[in-house]
Amino acid sequence: MEVRQYLTENEHLLRKHSRMISAVNKALKENANYGRELDEFKKANLAVMLENVSHAFDVRKKLTEAQGTQVGDIAKKNDYLNLISAVMPTLVAEDLVNVQPLKQKAGVVYYLKNVFDDDKGGISKGDVISSFERVYVEDSKLNSAFNYSAETVDSEALTIVEGSAKLAWIPVVPGSVVIGTDTDDGEGHIGTATIDYETGVITGLTDQTEASYKQDLYQAPIRVPRVKTIVTDITVTARPRKLATAFSLDAAYDLQMTQNVDLQSIIAGAATDEIRSEIDGEILNDLANSGTSMTISWNQPVPFGISKFDHYESFYQTIVEGANKIYAKTRRITGNFVIVGENAANVIETHSKFKAAASLNEAGPHVAGTLNGKYLVVKNPYFDADQFVIGYNGDTPWDGGYVYAPYMAITSTQFIMGENFLGTQGYATSYAKKLLSGNFYVNGTITHITE
Repeated sequence: MEVRQYLTENEHLLRKHSRMISAVNKALKENANYGRELDEFKKANLAVMLENVSHAFDVRKKLTEAQGTQVGDIAKKNDYLNLISAVMPTLVAEDLVNVQPLKQKAGVVYYLKNVFDDDKGGISKGDVISSFERVYVEDSKLNSAFNYSAETVDSEALTIVEGSAKLAWIPVVPGSVVIGTDTDDGEGHIGTATIDYETGVITGLTDQTEASYKQDLYQAPIRVPRVKTIVTDITVTARPRKLATAFSLDAAYDLQMTQNVDLQSIIAGAATDEIRSEIDGEILNDLANSGTSMTISWNQPVPFGISKFDHYESFYQTIVEGANKIYAKTRRITGNFVIVGENAANVIETHSKFKAAASLNEAGPHVAGTLNGKYLVVKNPYFDADQFVIGYNGDTPWDGGYVYAPYMAITSTQFIMGENFLGTQGYATSYAKKLLSGNFYVNGTITHITE
């Protein structure tokens, strides 16, 4: 699925839920903790989730009406949609991994790869140029890859039938053909063989196995090498999370009368914050356990003769080195975020290049700020104190090493006050997740080695 296709496919949902999305976008832009608008992909993702919940509500409504339950006994549809709008855009996962909402419980997530579509020189049809994971061309084929669209054809294998073979890329530049130790004379002769530059047919060959030459790209018609993009999908299945809340009627009444506080709303917020924090914590833990072979470390004790300030400034170089490890591994992208435990946060938040987010009083994993305007910094209370992870996430839903695929965003059951005066309400979510590649992540450690 192409980027534009994804947006076009969900255009009707964007129109249907435009008022809600616009309200969320405005609120997030004005919110001191977020301070930016949703991009087009996040708007589309939110639209899909709103539609999923809207559909689920309608199904539940039909079921309860068939059972004789009053419609008024069911939580209002708008309450569900408001809950989705409040939680989905504030997940830290939205900034660190690919988000591809599912429209059914068992669905597919996508990634793209580009391949060569012809044999040319040392390149074989189907060789991967690049994918979501890396630029795959092997070192032994780099020269041929660099010449794929150029005149030069290196080491093309020859298939000799009754002393004749045919060069694949025609017309051929006279004087450019090399077979073994022989070079053509520009007049159609090469060693004891002859060559037709227009058709590429060589006659009089014996046991030669390959040829190098140049294709004449100034003539027409000519054969042009092709590349193509392949959309690959992976099947995933959404799994649930569920949480129940309870409080007494007396406690709720006391708070309402003495403090004018709605206890039900407070507990609802706490429940959704808990689920959001658990989702983020789970995903961030998966990134830390990606199986990557890339590691990096920074030693915290201050060396003799260096100020603490200067030593802490050197942590930025460690982040850059880690980000470039990803570039060396993938040959196409550099790390652009860092997730930090307590000690790494202590170092980064005192760094001269750190710019804090507007509010730091956030529960669970949250965006703490940016480092040098280049790296998004996320604090994670579930990491070990000396742990940090450097990673990359792109601007599209198909450019990253991990996919979070929400199916049913956080929704609630109706609130019930029982005859024992205990009020209860349930909350649930359902999503799939998939680690695609560990090559997008570097595991970092702060050491404490004293000299």
